[in-house]
Amino acid sequence: MSEEKRQRLIAGAMKEFSEKSLNDASISNIVKNSNISRGSFYQYFEDKKDLYFFLISKFRYNYRQLMFKSFKEKDGDFFEGYKLFGEKYIKYIMESEKFGFFENMYMHMNYQINQEARVDFDKAGYQKLPDGKRILDVVDRSQLKMETEKEVIDILRYILSMLNDTIMEGFWKELSVSSTQELFIKRLSWITYGVKINNKEED
Repeated sequence: MSEEKRQRLIAGAMKEFSEKSLNDASISNIVKNSNISRGSFYQYFEDKKDLYFFLISKFRYNYRQLMFKSFKEKDGDFFEGYKLFGEKYIKYIMESEKFGFFENMYMHMNYQINQEARVDFDKAGYQKLPDGKRILDVVDRSQLKMETEKEVIDILRYILSMLNDTIMEGFWKELSVSSTQELFIKRLSWITYGVKINNKEED
């Protein structure tokens, strides 16, 4: 597919997925929006779900870069690094020129879409990023109780799922960007520092 036709297809798909959920979107509308033949569509994608997840993968790459840079900027501090990433991630999603696409994605998010939308730390955690380092390499693990890389990946993944849940809630409740950011930071603080008050006096 030529670059010009490829860009038309992406633009046509974005238009359809911005107006409709994955289930309600149709290939007929996508090819009509893109001004390409149905045959051309099937040369490159199996179905509308294949195209939808391709679009998500393009954004997921940007999130990996953002997470890496956020932790590095905060010298690997777990709370501050994830806080910065979460604030930027929420702002990017909720103020994006592709707002309609993201709103539909989060308003109709199911398990499969959630899995596709998140950073895959099993791969991305080991993938070389700027400076030849991994995301795991810029997280200060001396602050954490985790003993293995797998455990660090587990907590990074868990918080990312919580972040996506928070964004979903922000869309459902029509929260502002700042309110959604504050909600995420509060929940991140609960996870990082605990929720139980320690009344035990120090000796």
